[in-house]
Amino acid sequence: MKRPFAVVTDSTADLPDAWRARYGIEVVPLKVLFGEETFRDGVDMNNEEFFRTLAASSKLPTTSAPSPGEFAELYQRLAQDFEGCISIHIGAQLSATAEAARVGAQSVDNFKVNVIDSETVTMPMAFLCRVAAECPTLEAATAAVQERIPKSRVLALLDTLRYIEMGGRVSRAQAMIGTMLDLKPLLLVKDREIKSVDRVRTRSRAIPRMVEFFEADLPVEHVGVVHAQAPDEAERIAADLRRRLPGLDVPVGQIGCVLGTHTGPKALGVVYLKK
Repeated sequence: MKRPFAVVTDSTADLPDAWRARYGIEVVPLKVLFGEETFRDGVDMNNEEFFRTLAASSKLPTTSAPSPGEFAELYQRLAQDFEGCISIHIGAQLSATAEAARVGAQSVDNFKVNVIDSETVTMPMAFLCRVAAECPTLEAATAAVQERIPKSRVLALLDTLRYIEMGGRVSRAQAMIGTMLDLKPLLLVKDREIKSVDRVRTRSRAIPRMVEFFEADLPVEHVGVVHAQAPDEAERIAADLRRRLPGLDVPVGQIGCVLGTHTGPKALGVVYLKK
């Protein structure tokens, strides 16, 4: 039976291609700006091209949300085939995307759009999309997603402080000290906040510490591993989690251009929805 409502998200969800195809999820791209050039995330520039350009850049690119008009155009198209839509987006504390979606939805008549601020970023958004897509009605999908938003977590390991320093998140002195000591920051995105939960000497020690922190937060409903140009390490972490959590699917996803602007290359993350 065809689902009576559409599911929409944005490119920061790092939605696996297989889920996008299986559930018919629409993805609206955010934009990355290198100087005067604008690229749509995942459309005009893929991840490999982005990180290659980022490494060669002396200045951090900027990012921007889709316009309300882009959302309105999508919703109008979906209104031809669906009764309504759930639109799940990057946390409002990180981007204006959800607000643009709300404004865009107001210009579409006779089509119900429930815009959801996920309060998070990357694959927990994809998990929420999957939860929504497996519900029978728009009302059930909205309730199921809203119930899980407080349970979403992103546990991220950065390889370098350079990019969050360029973005103004830490001082140059902090970044220099971290580089000199080879400190690897472990960050947690939870309840609309980004918190530093640990700084570990060397990457080889930081990865087990990340898994240890995750295990202390069990049980989970969904879990995945994301990475920025670190596929081998991500696959090893995922294989380890599959052994520890038999029966749970542990997808591996790539961090896209927008989030990669702030994490830089070689970032790793364990992302999950608590049970």
